[in-house]
Amino acid sequence: MATGPHSAAMYLTLAASLRREIVAGGFHPGQMIASEHDLARRENVSRVTVRRASELLIKEGLLERRPGKGLFVADPGTRTVATSASEHPPGHSALAARTVQVVAGNLAWEPCLQAARGVQAAARGEGTQVQLYDAHGHEAADLAMIQQLPDGPAQGAVIVSLHSAGFVEALCALKLRGYPFVLVDQRLRDIEVPSVLADNHGGGLAVGRHLLALGHRRIGFIGDLVADTVQARLAGLRDAVGDAGLPFDRSLVVDLRPEDRLGDWSAQVEAQCAALLDRPDRPGAVFASCDAVARPVLAAAAKRGLRVPQDLSVAGFDDDPLAVMVTPALTSVRQPFQEMGRAAFALLAARLAGAGAAVEHRVLPVELVVRASTGPAPSPP
Repeated sequence: MATGPHSAAMYLTLAASLRREIVAGGFHPGQMIASEHDLARRENVSRVTVRRASELLIKEGLLERRPGKGLFVADPGTRTVATSASEHPPGHSALAARTVQVVAGNLAWEPCLQAARGVQAAARGEGTQVQLYDAHGHEAADLAMIQQLPDGPAQGAVIVSLHSAGFVEALCALKLRGYPFVLVDQRLRDIEVPSVLADNHGGGLAVGRHLLALGHRRIGFIGDLVADTVQARLAGLRDAVGDAGLPFDRSLVVDLRPEDRLGDWSAQVEAQCAALLDRPDRPGAVFASCDAVARPVLAAAAKRGLRVPQDLSVAGFDDDPLAVMVTPALTSVRQPFQEMGRAAFALLAARLAGAGAAVEHRVLPVELVVRASTGPAPSPP
């Protein structure tokens, strides 16, 4: 039976599996799925994992909990439409007067999920229906959905960035067709499209200043530098070091360059950590480009007998729910994902209201959340 942090990490996977089955018609409205106890036993997970997954789907209007009985499929009239990578929305029946699409690479990722919730919350107040498209980690499916948007029922879309060349090409083609959309988590350089993202440079600057204040002078960085957002976080770190009058050691930067950008990077991150942690002059702190990268860094440190933060400080970015569940709790930069989703919907609504709406770019503030994974720099040997 899975328990602890690993179990907590599984709730998104369990929720995604149930979501797909419900949307695909595997259960009819009002049908009992199972009691939480039976579902935990069937899926070989903890009751906590089942409770977190069910709470997520209840908030989405897909499930309802009946005390003393179990989990039941909610009535479709209260449900937000969600489509999977294998479904083709243009064939669906007519929807509300105005419908917008949210296109996400993987709703199992907390940033995508929270941004989608922000769109839903803002749209609800405007009487707009939201369709969620989850590519489940398949870039080709995500790009195919973007290509189909002008032929579908949605009048506009909020698209969460994939940070790839193919993704930018798909957006260029979408703009040429005159389809209104807003991009989340990236501002494109090649074409002018409305965008909403967090202050990634400011977040990197805050992490750098925090680590410098703790006495760290050798700070490593590990992340996927193909993403503009990650480049901005690294630039913020470098500026913090430069502002302190110190040289920045480029050899302490590790570019992950994963083959599957939407897949699981854990094994690759741990392997790449060897470039930093096995050095005789290893850094006293590592800034990971996101929390999903920071967790394998913690694992790699533990395998080498390094104590966090006594021997190595680790900081992440995103402040996802697992940041407080790992040991030690992770210092991270909190991104306002739901606010980003709300802002993206506001920009899209403005464009749908008038074709002459100006292209806007919004950058939302971030917050450094200091926890136990960062501490004073270790004394030199």
